[in-house]
Amino acid sequence: MCKNNTCLISVAISIIIAIALSIAFFVGVLPGILALVIAALILAGLAALSIILVKGYRDNWCLCDNGTCLIIGTAGTLFFGTITLAITLTVGAVLSAILIALVGFFAGLTLTNLIALLLCVSKSSCGHKEC
Repeated sequence: MCKNNTCLISVAISIIIAIALSIAFFVGVLPGILALVIAALILAGLAALSIILVKGYRDNWCLCDNGTCLIIGTAGTLFFGTITLAITLTVGAVLSAILIALVGFFAGLTLTNLIALLLCVSKSSCGHKEC
């Protein structure tokens, strides 16, 4: 039976990340936002690769526990990150700030669930004992 305990914590952390990035971009404190968007897209690619690798792992309970939020975060990061790179971002524009918030939310969701997945896989490799 899958238990998804990390998803609510990930959503809360992601909301905080999204609000902080959106405000920082809106007031012009974050000029290098495109580099962060590209980093988020690279993170989503690594998350997709890790899903494929863990799927081939002998025990899939880690993917069962963390996979849903990780897949949602990865898909959202790829979708909104691509849209963000395709348009011109303007400091002080509400639409740009919303797009940055969405990329930040889904990238935060991807990052926190990827960390949870990797921790679960590392613990299961040790047989749930201290390594």
